[in-house]
Amino acid sequence: MTKLWKLALVASVGMGSIGVLAVPAAQAVPTPCTGTISNTRVAGDVEVPGGATCTLSNVAVGNRVLVDPGGNLVMLGTSVAGNLVATQPASIRIDSLGCAGTSCTTPSVVRGAANIDGTTSIPAGLTKNSICNGSKVTGSNLVITNSASAAPWDLGGSTCSFGGISVFSVTRIQNNAGNVTLANSRSGDNINVSANTGGGSLVNNHSGGSILCGGAGANNPVWTASGNSAAFTNQSKLGTC
Repeated sequence: MTKLWKLALVASVGMGSIGVLAVPAAQAVPTPCTGTISNTRVAGDVEVPGGATCTLSNVAVGNRVLVDPGGNLVMLGTSVAGNLVATQPASIRIDSLGCAGTSCTTPSVVRGAANIDGTTSIPAGLTKNSICNGSKVTGSNLVITNSASAAPWDLGGSTCSFGGISVFSVTRIQNNAGNVTLANSRSGDNINVSANTGGGSLVNNHSGGSILCGGAGANNPVWTASGNSAAFTNQSKLGTC
């Protein structure tokens, strides 16, 4: 038995049973990103430390992208095999590469979920955080919550010269103090816009479920809305949300 200490042998005397517990494998250390990573593949997670600006350009990330509080993320034509998780980031910009004419050849793709909570500021040299120009969340939901008043968002609006975004499941925009535009975009399930206090607009979007305004509390001020469609309920059809 002395050679088998990588396993834990557990005896349950009262029950007269024996079980074997495997020792879990060590977690891989994330790759820190404090500058530019381009034209490569990164196995495992990428982590953006607080205070750093990470640019991922034409990168294939093998698992998650993690943005720590105060980190700045720029994703250009980058694919993420897992989730994008940003907790109190300073700023976020997700965009495509190879844009010309009316489309982009290399969109950024998150193959899991994208959860961005508590954005505090905007990218250097820009006026808004953004997800633009054919960028996609193909595995689950896009959730943007609790952004500060100094952290407005543009999702497919005027910042995005080559169009909006697409989300496999639910798009949820909630409890944001910054202004948010969602335009020219598609969501496979519900678009849920609620409890936002910075104003916003909902323009030319399509939901494969319902467009819901105020499910977790009314938007105050109300958002303007036009040109939206939904497979089921469309609460924006009267021009506000």
